[in-house]
Order: sequence, then C-alpha cells, then structure tokens
Amino acid sequence: MGFRERLEFDAAQGEYRDGAIRYMMIRPDALMGMLHELPPELRPEVLAAFARSIIRHGGKSAQSYREAGAVDAPALVATIAQTAPQLGWGIWDLRLTEAGMDLSVANSPFVAGYGPSPGPVCHPIIGMLTAVGRMVLGREVTAVETACAAMTGETLCHFEVRPA
Repeated sequence: MGFRERLEFDAAQGEYRDGAIRYMMIRPDALMGMLHELPPELRPEVLAAFARSIIRHGGKSAQSYREAGAVDAPALVATIAQTAPQLGWGIWDLRLTEAGMDLSVANSPFVAGYGPSPGPVCHPIIGMLTAVGRMVLGREVTAVETACAAMTGETLCHFEVRPA
C-alpha cells in the first residue's frame, strides 16, 4: 500500500497521519521563505539544522517503511522513491550504485520555494538521503548535493550518498 493510501485525515483533530506519524501541508514558499527573513550569513546554518532534523525525524519515516515490508535495500530505495512525490518532494530517481546511492530530483519543492540561490538549498533531501543511506549501506554516510537547480537554473538537482 502506498503512502497516499495509508494517509488518514482526522477532521476532528485537524491532522493527517500515517499510522503514528503526523504530517502537515505547508507551502514551499512559506517554508523556504523564512530563510529570506534571516541575514544571509545565517542561512547556511539554518539549512544544516534543517538537514539534521530530517535525518532524525525523516529517518523515523524510513524506518516505518522498512517495518511495513521494505526490508532489503532495493525495496527500501524503491519505497522512498515512490513516496517522495506523494509527499510533494518532487520526482525522485533514486538508484543504488556500487559506490552508494545516486539521486536526481525533478521539481524540488525547496528550489521552488526558495528561488535562485548562490548555494544549494535542498538540505532536507540531504537529510533524508543521510538517514536512508545509513539504513541501506549499514554505516555512516556522507550525502551531498552535487548540483542544485536553484544555483544552475536547470530542472534537476543531483545528489550522491557515499560511505563516510
């Protein structure tokens, strides 16, 4: 069963849930726009904190996918790639490689919400890839965004996950 089929809306509580995990909807420009409210020198640390939060909390979601049946690496990678667009995180082409994992993302909501940038802005994706990479590779990993559409004006963002 896919994420959208598992998602339940409780009107009395005003919440969406996938089992015990609560979700909410927020506009990408409202979320990423908070960065434009900060001095430019603070933005990198806020983005890094965002990634760390996703490692911790997004990792719980990835663990729930594993517990729901995506036990081996190919199944977990496929589940993550199928779930990302259902969450509004763009279209993910996530691949296992001999070196680790590679990801291309079309239509990143973080790029759409932030706009043009001199640096990468898809830190939440880096956080999720770090959490998933640890599960898939069974060790500490380094996830990096090698090309961000906010910087390049292209349509895709590219990421690599490698053992640390």
